[in-house]
Amino acid sequence: MAAILGSCACMTASADCGEASAAALAVRAVAEGIIAADNGRDMVRVLAFYADDAIWLPPDEPPVTDRAVIRQRYEGLFQNFDPDIEGRIDEICVEGGMAFVRGHNGGWLVSRVGGRSRGLDDVYLMVLLQDGSDWKISRLMWHSASAAAR
Repeated sequence: MAAILGSCACMTASADCGEASAAALAVRAVAEGIIAADNGRDMVRVLAFYADDAIWLPPDEPPVTDRAVIRQRYEGLFQNFDPDIEGRIDEICVEGGMAFVRGHNGGWLVSRVGGRSRGLDDVYLMVLLQDGSDWKISRLMWHSASAAAR
């Protein structure tokens, strides 16, 4: 993980952090596409955005390093909630076959089972790797935006 974050730190000095390049547009399509797939509760599309060795770094939990567990987490989400996520991309940087997206997810997870709906107000950092002509999410970290303000 330190190697990836170290690469990101080096990336920013020489990387294309504009949003007009073909690579940046492809990376943006992944970040926007996964939100659309989440909102559509489309498991096949959601999982297609992730690399086979993807890792989640959720807040206050150990890393999720098993793709089967990522799938289980989505199954639970889609069983219990209708996501209504509003994504915002604040930054995209691409260097060679690596990219990162920094942004914010707001909106709601609307209960499907009569329970309580949950508001979303999270910031995230998504690391993507190029896989042939596709970009795949390799690492995804997020936490409450209010925690970022502290």
